Amino acid sequence: ASTLPFFLLQPVLAREDGTSTPAGSICVIGANGKTGSECVGACLARGINVVATSRGGEYTGVYNTEENKEKGIQSKVCDVTIPSTVLSAIKGSRAVIFAASSSKAGGTPAAVDNLGLVNVAKACIEYQIPHLVVVSSGAVTKPDSPVFKFLNIFGKIMEEKIKGEDTLRDMFKNVNGSTYTVIRPGGLTEEPGKGVGALELNQGDSKSGRISRSDVASLCIEATNYPKDAGGTTFECYDTATGKPLQTVGISNILKQKNSGSNDVFVSGKERIGATWADIFTGLEKDS
Repeated sequence: ASTLPFFLLQPVLAREDGTSTPAGSICVIGANGKTGSECVGACLARGINVVATSRGGEYTGVYNTEENKEKGIQSKVCDVTIPSTVLSAIKGSRAVIFAASSSKAGGTPAAVDNLGLVNVAKACIEYQIPHLVVVSSGAVTKPDSPVFKFLNIFGKIMEEKIKGEDTLRDMFKNVNGSTYTVIRPGGLTEEPGKGVGALELNQGDSKSGRISRSDVASLCIEATNYPKDAGGTTFECYDTATGKPLQTVGISNILKQKNSGSNDVFVSGKERIGATWADIFTGLEKDS
């Protein structure tokens, strides 16, 4: 049997911008959640075969149609608290999207957002999955911020998310053949996606805003197409027009406010914008 990573054995698909997308399935963990389901849809929209996983083994999201099954959607069992199910779910994938999070039925933040993520990272490294993308949360490193304090009420979920993130980053140090991207969305909305030109990335966890689940899903999938730029990075994401410092972004999101002009814009100095996915990922700082 070949010892090459799976993605090196795959053909490539041509992209509109002239770059190439590795063929092969993307495995979405937590596919029955709202963001996970949008990741399934983002794969289908790009002609990428997708493995939609859940604890029950049946994808029940909005893209669960006979037509989409014919396009290349497959359901599998994956419970991140049971490592053996993770291994069987991700095997052979070109990328894994971790969109799972705690729930009453699925497990506590410690079991899912922390240890569950670690289980998935271990499996990706063992099977040399080229890219693991993690959907985390903005403000996760800022325990004094209003956003952290509010969300952390729910089972100390923010504390567990950052523990999982930190362990993952340590695990991927000196790993060859596999990489990761940690995406920290702002306040999630059900609005249609606005596209890459409306988005802003930031690093340092000093700024956030609002972003549609559809745009988060697009970021997840597109990050796997630009591993040289997006691999080994952690970044926040939100609609450019909604970007605010962490101390005020919670109220701004509740009131659905937008920046009214240049004097209303907080600049961290680490923003990334772009008209294309290649542009927006270019220049991201690698995690140390």
